[in-house]
Amino acid sequence: MWLISLILEVILMSVALASPLKVYKLPNGATLVIKEREDTQAVALHVWFKVGSIYENYTQKGMAHFLEHMLFNGSEKYPYGQIDKIVEGYGGHINAGTSKEYTFYHIEIAKPYWKEGLEILYQLTQKPLLSEDMIEKEKPIVIEELRRGKDNPQDVLWEEFEALAYKVSNYRYPIIGFEDTIRKFTRKALLEFFNNFYQPRNMYIVIVGDVNPEEVKEEVLKTFGKEEGRPVARPDILPEPQQLESRFKEIEDKRLERSYWVIGWWAPPITSKEYYALLVLDQILGSGRTSLFYRELREKGLVYSISTYDFGRPRDNLFVIYAALDRKMYPEVRTKVFELLEKLKTELTDDEVEKAKDRIINSELFAREKVDSDAYYIGYSLTVAGTLDFYKYFTNNIRSVRKQDVIRVLEKYILGKPYNELLMVP
Repeated sequence: MWLISLILEVILMSVALASPLKVYKLPNGATLVIKEREDTQAVALHVWFKVGSIYENYTQKGMAHFLEHMLFNGSEKYPYGQIDKIVEGYGGHINAGTSKEYTFYHIEIAKPYWKEGLEILYQLTQKPLLSEDMIEKEKPIVIEELRRGKDNPQDVLWEEFEALAYKVSNYRYPIIGFEDTIRKFTRKALLEFFNNFYQPRNMYIVIVGDVNPEEVKEEVLKTFGKEEGRPVARPDILPEPQQLESRFKEIEDKRLERSYWVIGWWAPPITSKEYYALLVLDQILGSGRTSLFYRELREKGLVYSISTYDFGRPRDNLFVIYAALDRKMYPEVRTKVFELLEKLKTELTDDEVEKAKDRIINSELFAREKVDSDAYYIGYSLTVAGTLDFYKYFTNNIRSVRKQDVIRVLEKYILGKPYNELLMVP
């Protein structure tokens, strides 16, 4: 009986998640996407902006992240500290995030209060005060966050790795910026950055839940629809030049009890057809207990942990292997990894590929069951991939991957190709 219930649940979930998207281009240039879902009483409201650390010039390093902090410091309608209390009073959740590609703000709230949530997001992202005194108050808070990151070996590891891999691209700079740039932020500079990027032509509004699309559109037009859309001044993003030789760096950190190893290759961007074969390869190599690396390295005691993933970028993407291990095991683990990659070219089976595809699709299906995750994938698709097709046809594109596609990506991007390798030791 439990099996029948599970199958029914999956079928109902699939039907709900397959609901068509309503996409509107507002007169001011903003994009509104609504997904009506009758299977839930929760509503996710997201506002995404195509701005992250890669869009900053050097004097602006850390500004996208700093602005994310500043927007919670009071708006025209809501004084400092009130927004969190209001959302929590409705039993909802509010948060934000800044990456190298995007910044987004989101509220998850019960169905009866979605209009209140929309008004809060509007005030938060379009009507912040950005007062001089709050800017100065926020600087030491962000600088302290930066220093805490320097005290975290894992943060240092990834910052060092990206600096090793990227020599030209803005991806080489940390999202949080630098202490000297943060200290020099002025209200004038922040307002210029805000007015350029936090406006309709650079905005994606995503709403998922049991809502009436026409009613949602009407409310959005009353709020975000009132703002003026302007051309976005976007800096040129220099492409990373072709890497001709592999790079290696070893760093010491006395705070460590074990070593960490990262090795990465240039990989297809998320906008390419090859990307789906890369995801299947990733699933086969390092995702979960059934993966090749887990069976051959973790279960045999050669590493404490090992995983693989890509950075999910539309340009200059990287695919990495990441392991925690004892320093003395590094030579053996490295040799074994390269042997396994080489053997996979001839030993990969159709059955392994099909099972990997099923795991990816099932994982995606269950992740999208939550309205906040569903809205996130829509926003990410629009803002980073630049098209809703990434969201809409993700499972179909995964299903279309064949064994030869996986092998082709392995050979084209990894086997015998230059890599970037970082070893952090105690």
